[in-house]
Amino acid sequence: MTELTAQQHNLTIVATDQDGDTESITENAHAHLDQLLREAVRKLIGHHANPDDYDLLIAGEVQEDLGLTLAAAGLHDGSEVLVMPKDVSRG
Repeated sequence: MTELTAQQHNLTIVATDQDGDTESITENAHAHLDQLLREAVRKLIGHHANPDDYDLLIAGEVQEDLGLTLAAAGLHDGSEVLVMPKDVSRG
């Protein structure tokens, strides 16, 4: 695989938390939603936060299957996701 081809598979996703803070996260299109959630929590909330306490929302819907790849979940370059504590998103 050439470097150009590998770069074409990378997606930059904008993750937002409940306070409106945003972080750009670049992941491979074949990465799983679980990986995206973990990186988003690390960047938005901090290393101390447990990603298992947060939900990943795409188009306002909680993503239950974090084993999906970014591509399979319909994410593309520039997509936006929301990271919320489970007690808020499921409240």
